[in-house]
Amino acid sequence: MSLNSVMDTSLSAMFSAQAGMATTSHNIANADTPGYTRQSNLLAARRPLNFPFGSIGQGVDIVTIRRSQDTFLLNSLRAQKAKMASYESVDSALYEVENILGSIDNDHLGDALNSFFNAWSDLATPPVDPSLKQQVVSNAVSLVTDFHSMSASLDDLQTNIEMQVEEEIVNLNGLLDQIGNLNSQIMAAEIGGQTANDLRDQRDLLVSEMSSIAAVTTVEREDGSLDVILNGRTMVVRDSVQQFTTTYRETSQGYRMTVVTDGNFHDVTLPEGRLSGLLDSRDNYVEDIRAQLDNVASMLVTRVNDLHVQGQSGTSSGQLFFTGDSMHTIQVSQALQDDPSQVATSRSGDSGDSDLAWEIAALADSSGAGDFTVTDRYRGLLIDVASKRASFEFLVDNQANAVAAVESKIASITGVSLDEEASNMIRFQNTYSAAARVISTIQEMFDTLVSMI
Repeated sequence: MSLNSVMDTSLSAMFSAQAGMATTSHNIANADTPGYTRQSNLLAARRPLNFPFGSIGQGVDIVTIRRSQDTFLLNSLRAQKAKMASYESVDSALYEVENILGSIDNDHLGDALNSFFNAWSDLATPPVDPSLKQQVVSNAVSLVTDFHSMSASLDDLQTNIEMQVEEEIVNLNGLLDQIGNLNSQIMAAEIGGQTANDLRDQRDLLVSEMSSIAAVTTVEREDGSLDVILNGRTMVVRDSVQQFTTTYRETSQGYRMTVVTDGNFHDVTLPEGRLSGLLDSRDNYVEDIRAQLDNVASMLVTRVNDLHVQGQSGTSSGQLFFTGDSMHTIQVSQALQDDPSQVATSRSGDSGDSDLAWEIAALADSSGAGDFTVTDRYRGLLIDVASKRASFEFLVDNQANAVAAVESKIASITGVSLDEEASNMIRFQNTYSAAARVISTIQEMFDTLVSMI
């Protein structure tokens, strides 16, 4: 074995230490970079030289620079984040609904209902005071105004959700494009057989961001590209990308996103994620709450009108009190607004009779048909909304804990520890110094050999 081979062995150690120092420096520089995965050098001993007395090693080679990645945990984190984003979207919508409706102890519409029925009670209390008919109409108009205001607020909420849906579709399409572009860069960078770690980190981060919008699965090809699959439909193949349209349509299975392929439209059922949560909020929760409020308004119109048309006043009979059949269309009869004296208090029309006024006032406490009262139905809605909001608050908190647990596990594997990197720097420095000392010794041995000639 020659001194040159010993020199070469020491040089491999110096190069290995130098490369290790470069990787450590890269880790430290990216310690706070989102999505960065800690890198390390994978080393392997060179093939030894065989002699009759045994094998002598020839140093070390750097096999590759690898990422400390756990694909199973990463996929688990994406799935957990998709669930959390979905729950957060619904929870946010229910929070807005609660602000519109108010709480059980502080709700404007409930107070307006009570004031309306109390005005009828005041009108019915002997001696009957016809001047209180104006109070009944005024409270009815205030109640109708509250219904209209609530309807407009729910319209605004649905419009806002719709805008968020459109924004998320644009974001999703942008992420798909970026992943396709990174696939192209990674395939080009890995032609020589080495792994493009930093580009792969960027791609993983984009896939994780996409999973919060709509949960996806991925399949890596041998060329390093990543196929992105959304609920059975492949959205990205190498650098070829399918785009969502910015609209969606209703089908027999519910609302579907559409994908354009070769000019054709294909339905895609959205998996869990922020986009699914937004559509669920709009089409199920907010729409259901609107339907229940419409039912409250319709019930009020029907039950008050059923009694009021039986009455007579000094100037009219059979007069409808309300018109419309929903919280958007409900109105106090224009004839009563123009002339409150037409409000009927009795079937007989006698000035001292108030049987109808009592029966309408009693609607607040009795349905008269073995069913819920209007007030009961509205209070039940408030309780239902509060219960759903509490459920989703619990789900969000629970899911946040699940996400944090997985993130903690991933951080322990992929995260950069500055203390560990500092220790590696000292180790690589000592390795480099020791190898340099060996080379210095070999140089002295060469000098001694030359002086002997």
